[in-house]
Amino acid sequence: MSSFGQVPLRDVWEMLKKCAPGHTVIARTHNYCIYYGDKTYPTLPKKHQQVDSGQIKKMARHLGILDCARQALSI
Repeated sequence: MSSFGQVPLRDVWEMLKKCAPGHTVIARTHNYCIYYGDKTYPTLPKKHQQVDSGQIKKMARHLGILDCARQALSI
């Protein structure tokens, strides 16, 4: 997974459905807060319909789904 480039937000939601079953997303003022298992990722940007792939990599690593996210997003 490259740290450069943009991924559509809808692809991120699909990846989370596949790689983090049972996750919860809470929309905050400026970002999304992702809950999965006993972990929370509170800073997924909400401003645009595209997310930096480096941000997704950081989120996936934190949630423990990095290998699945790499396969699901194929970047």
